Amino acid sequence: MVIYLPVLKGRDGEFKALSNLSASLVPHLLPIFEVVPSERGPTRDAYAFVEKVWDAAPPDLSVAVDLQYLEDPSDGIRRPLHDIGEDLAARGVPMLPVLHLADSPQRLADAGTAARLHAGHAVLRLGGAAMDPNDEEAEAQLDRIARYSGLSVERCALVLDFFEIRSERDVSRVEPIVRKCVSWAQRRPWQSITVASGAMPENISDLPTNAATPLRRWDRLLWERIRDLDVQYGDYGIAHPKMTGGGWPPNPNIRYTADESWWVYRWVRDKATNAAVYDMCKALVAAGHWPGTEPSFCWGDNEIALRAAGRAGPGNPTSWRAWGTSRHLAFIVDELTETIASRRHRGEVRPMADATELAEWTRGPIR
Repeated sequence: MVIYLPVLKGRDGEFKALSNLSASLVPHLLPIFEVVPSERGPTRDAYAFVEKVWDAAPPDLSVAVDLQYLEDPSDGIRRPLHDIGEDLAARGVPMLPVLHLADSPQRLADAGTAARLHAGHAVLRLGGAAMDPNDEEAEAQLDRIARYSGLSVERCALVLDFFEIRSERDVSRVEPIVRKCVSWAQRRPWQSITVASGAMPENISDLPTNAATPLRRWDRLLWERIRDLDVQYGDYGIAHPKMTGGGWPPNPNIRYTADESWWVYRWVRDKATNAAVYDMCKALVAAGHWPGTEPSFCWGDNEIALRAAGRAGPGNPTSWRAWGTSRHLAFIVDELTETIASRRHRGEVRPMADATELAEWTRGPIR
């Protein structure tokens, strides 16, 4: 079994893709959702997030929840991470809290409480926007994290987050750091070790219009360079790693995942309508990277095909984000499954956990 850990923003497009996730993909995914902050405050943001998860999560899907962008409430007794854990447990959605080295003692305690409301597992996420993962700093902090959260290494999945990888130079710079961190991590009994990064640019508005532009998946190249380490793969889906706010409605666009690249389709808006989506989708389904009816054909691909045939409405930016995310999740699972199966056949990797072991990890009783 493959566990793919995509880091997704908790926005409507990502949740729409999740709600249409094929049941066959569920055992392979552990999405890490970053809760999006708003002017409503952390308590209401946490409640809104739970409602979205409840509406979108397919049966048996576990979700990891990261509150790094939410501030602690300034008053009252509500604790967002604890509240999310409690509410998702009541609704039967398995959840793992995400820990960070810089978390306060209270946040770590909240994470421990939330974890124990479920199967007693969590995700420790090292690195991010400000700095690369640092194994020496992490080693010095592990006892503190365990003391305040009550969660040992054995109960945690480790994510080494390298944030943005946008060039060959970035890949070459990061690879030795990955190897050093993984060498340290493999000396401890983590539930799993994942290397995550993102390669989508922050802004695609400067790309050509009425055309498809390939963008190299540098995060994939990094994983190819280090997959001999037998680590798992994580990325930021089709989004830039940065947490951004709202902006002007974009031109119709689809970020379409293929082997080594994303193909970014941008079409000029037609008189303030989204009718250009039909021409854009026709161009996509006529392209060489369109899968037709292969096994990777997913809900997002089906939605694109419907527009290419003029059989559904043009959608909106949330829809376009959902179609691309759906395609990406399905494509990556197929890609990882084929790659790891091939390497396992050659005796290059140890067997992954089977479905029973995965279920015990994410939903089983605390022992």
